[in-house]
Amino acid sequence: MADRNDYVAALGKVFSDDAPANPKKSVKKARVGFAADVDVKEFEVENYGDVEADNVSYGGKSTKRLKVYDAKQRQSWYVDQKTYALLSKRNITRTDSEGGIIPIQDKTTDDKTFNEKYDLDLEELFDSKVSDKDAILWTDSNNEVVTRKGCGKTAWRNAYRRLVVHVMDPKNAIRFSRALQIQLDYLMAHEALLLNDIIVVLDKISDDPRNHTSKKKKKMDLNIALTKALLNVNVGRILVANSGTISYFFHPDTRVSNNRTFNLLSGWQFSNIISPIAMFTPSENFIGSRALAVNSILRSFLGPGRFLTRLITGGREEFVVDDVKAIAQNLAAETTGFEAAMRAQFGNHAGRQKVNQFRIENRLPTDESAVRSFIGSPISTMVNNGVVHVLRALANHWEGLNQIPFGNFAHQRMEQLNVNVILRFHMPFVLMTLANLRGWCSWDSMVLAPFITKLMNIRPGVNMNVANELLNELNTTIVDNVCGGIFSRMEPFRRWITQMRVANELIMTEKDKVVTIVSSVTSGIESGYKLAKTVDWVVPDDDVMVRSIIQHIKLDAVKKKLRNHNGERLIDEENGTLDANQAGSALQDMDQEEIGPAMKIAGGSISSIVSFVQKDLSKRQKTGMTDHLVKRAMNALRPRDKRFLIELVNKGHEEIRAAKLLSRRVGTLLKREMRRARLDARIKELSRGSVATEMIEDEWYIVDRTEDDGSTTELGSFQFRTRRSSTSDVLFINRSGKEDRFDANSHVFRKFIPIGEAIVRAQKAFMVIELDLLKRFAYASYMEFSDLREDLIKLQILSGVNCYFLDDARLDVLSHIKNHSSTQVSWRDLKPGHQYFVEQKPYKYELFEFEEGMDLDNRKRYFSIPPQNMIVVG
Repeated sequence: MADRNDYVAALGKVFSDDAPANPKKSVKKARVGFAADVDVKEFEVENYGDVEADNVSYGGKSTKRLKVYDAKQRQSWYVDQKTYALLSKRNITRTDSEGGIIPIQDKTTDDKTFNEKYDLDLEELFDSKVSDKDAILWTDSNNEVVTRKGCGKTAWRNAYRRLVVHVMDPKNAIRFSRALQIQLDYLMAHEALLLNDIIVVLDKISDDPRNHTSKKKKKMDLNIALTKALLNVNVGRILVANSGTISYFFHPDTRVSNNRTFNLLSGWQFSNIISPIAMFTPSENFIGSRALAVNSILRSFLGPGRFLTRLITGGREEFVVDDVKAIAQNLAAETTGFEAAMRAQFGNHAGRQKVNQFRIENRLPTDESAVRSFIGSPISTMVNNGVVHVLRALANHWEGLNQIPFGNFAHQRMEQLNVNVILRFHMPFVLMTLANLRGWCSWDSMVLAPFITKLMNIRPGVNMNVANELLNELNTTIVDNVCGGIFSRMEPFRRWITQMRVANELIMTEKDKVVTIVSSVTSGIESGYKLAKTVDWVVPDDDVMVRSIIQHIKLDAVKKKLRNHNGERLIDEENGTLDANQAGSALQDMDQEEIGPAMKIAGGSISSIVSFVQKDLSKRQKTGMTDHLVKRAMNALRPRDKRFLIELVNKGHEEIRAAKLLSRRVGTLLKREMRRARLDARIKELSRGSVATEMIEDEWYIVDRTEDDGSTTELGSFQFRTRRSSTSDVLFINRSGKEDRFDANSHVFRKFIPIGEAIVRAQKAFMVIELDLLKRFAYASYMEFSDLREDLIKLQILSGVNCYFLDDARLDVLSHIKNHSSTQVSWRDLKPGHQYFVEQKPYKYELFEFEEGMDLDNRKRYFSIPPQNMIVVG
């Protein structure tokens, strides 16, 4: 994280008018990592001959040093090549006194190394493993997707979709997309994919203002994306909740450009009805004050508590807001309309005094509360709190965050900095409010309106040059006039602008760190995103799932008996098979209490129960609601709730309210388990590589056992150790560290492609970005860089992908770090007279001195120093 020196340097760059510095000497750059520092830093490295060392002979070789220069700290030092070994362009790792290399970073995290190591082409891999029939049918979804039956459930969605498509233009597209992308964190993976489809189309509309692609084609794509997304309840709610960012009638620059016309429209008495179309900001110096007086008269004339009163007067009623015991007043004042209501009743001065008194009594942090409410509603916050107070709060907030060396993780997302969003969305309303308080004039139409248009048309770029140019123009040509020459407004406004320019310099430094992190997990991002796009997320409806759960509970005693009858397994739920010949005799031994629930749904005879169980198994194989997944979902309940549900169902009380509630809860958990099972199956399929002809020591392979009928059964993934030349035995190490031997004649060994590990590393990268780099700037601020936007959105979606295979992959990554083999030495390379460590058993090493002719066990591993044991918290 940036320190105090970064802020001083950025501030100096903002005010610096000096000529650019002389270009630096061309040197080779490399990323350097140290054992005590997790961050990978970029340094300039050049070979430097040590003059004194050249005169001294060390075994006939002269010693050279590396000159390492830190451009940020402006410091340089020399490191001995004997101490620091340059392994690759990716990192430098430190060696210890014995010559052993201390592991810093697993090289498979690098995208290029990952693809080269496994000879992997993600496009080809997914094309070969995934067929066209696996494509997602979003329109045939589940209970999370609202049914199409009934006009009431579809009419408003169709009307909303047509309205959004009709009003969508580049300005609305960029506003709407930025509001939607914030919600990706709160959705499951399949829902985030639906929302992302809309964001992709909106980006195409906003990035193509001159319509190089036909407007009809773009609106058609948006129509299709909205049709799919609105079928999902959660995504539909997000779309509707963020629709306030769309300008349905006029954009702010249009209002400012035609301010005289809108000035007349805003003078209508019933301003609260026409305000969504044409109204400017009401203020002390504007005709909105008359509307406030009229509203006060109408409240008394029409009477409190009536719909017409709330409609005309803006929903503010005297007896509600003036009651100190009202529950709404215990919330943030700006979010409830409390401040505006106080000003409407008691006037501007007295209303603000009442609000301040309320804040003091309820210990609301005034500045922090104003900053948060400004993000959601900038106009009302500035008018209700006072523009000078809000501008000072914003300037202080930005200056405080810029100056804090390590940021503040406690800040809410609304308090994190995002310059482009502020300029694009909030600055037009700030300028409109200031101009409205000053009074409209022709300068606003000729100068201010075109500048607001520039602000609203900011597009993502590779740097912050456009934002800096607009801030310079704002500071030199706009501030004085829009503030009317009032120093109390100009001073905090200019200070805020300066801090935004400082933030632009700081975020470029932070961007380099994000680029380093994202570029190292590109394979994981792409494979995880493709995985999410190709998995079938559709699950049955709620009613079907509840019936399946009830049926599972009633047949559980019967299936438990068939799973172990005289030591034999007569039923296999995983494959859906049943030995019907012996099942009947096995069920004869059950008492009436155990078999009673099954008889109620299958019939009164044993043969009918056996037939019903066979049909149940085949149906579960088709729908994917296997008994194993249902049990896993039920185990996720509280033990008391689970036992209570079983007792209710077995006694025939599944129709009562408690049983319905618990069964629906199990159904929700079952959806999660089914989706995780499909993710597990797909990742397992993608991890199977080609048959290995030659195996490399310490690499992982999938072992398949060849059955008598020619089919194969996967036994899992194992780490190859050695292969005997005299026999067909192959020695592997399993995940618990124990040895396993497999006969090469009856087993097939396949390459293991660590797709799961790559996805886990990408998810870890997302966590690192959130924890280490979001203490000052918002995650969305890095999305404003065109070279990062697509990858960061995919990474955000990937963070919601979870399954049990990925849980195992996380353990594999930690195990790989703990048992890093960088200090391992082949038994053929041992040198006489040197000391080495031999692994007697997992995590136990014995020191010995190698002598010529010593008999060695080539099945064991030898190390120059024992591997480090590291505790990893993650």
